[in-house]
Amino acid sequence: MYNGKRKRDNNQFKFKINIMNERSALKNVIIVAAIAVVAACSSDDDPAPPPPMLDCNVSGPSVSLTASPTVCGEDDGEIALAIVGGTGNLTVNIEPQSLGLEFANNTFTSLEPGTYTIEVIDSDNCSSSAVTTVDFNAGNVSYLNDVDPIIQARCAIPGCHDGSDASLPNYTIFSEFQDRANNNPGGVRQRLKIDDMPRSGGPLSAEEKALIFCWIDEGAMEN
Repeated sequence: MYNGKRKRDNNQFKFKINIMNERSALKNVIIVAAIAVVAACSSDDDPAPPPPMLDCNVSGPSVSLTASPTVCGEDDGEIALAIVGGTGNLTVNIEPQSLGLEFANNTFTSLEPGTYTIEVIDSDNCSSSAVTTVDFNAGNVSYLNDVDPIIQARCAIPGCHDGSDASLPNYTIFSEFQDRANNNPGGVRQRLKIDDMPRSGGPLSAEEKALIFCWIDEGAMEN
């Protein structure tokens, strides 16, 4: 019998409650996620911004060179360096390297005549390079009067550069000694400096070496 009251559908009520609970849970998830995003954006653990890019044109070194000539026949040329800028400790390189060269007070000394490239590198690996030539003061050395007597007495001797050994240049012929002097002047200088040549009779005197070096510096002419 109908008494004016409607029987509640418990399953329908539960379904509605479940829907409401799910919506409430979804709302809570969205709120928590939003809070997490805000917290992440304001975290104290954010990485620092990257440092500015290195510009070697601004912070790197700059070098200029001033060369002083040698006295003819001597290895006493100099190259003074004027260095501006650069970061930290500086490294200085020179090419080619002369035997016995020294570097102090931003100056290379004991240089033989020739063209040199100098590079300056700072601690940021920024670099600057420059090229200069160490000239020589002419001494007017004569091959026939000054150099040839030394060569014939000390080098063009039996068992050495007299033509008896085909593996060695024959210094009784001017052109063979001239070719060696022009094509490998550094080699001639070095062997005489360290007294590797001549192989007999003791080393050449300082004056004899200076005459040969000066003749080479002046172009190794048949004069």
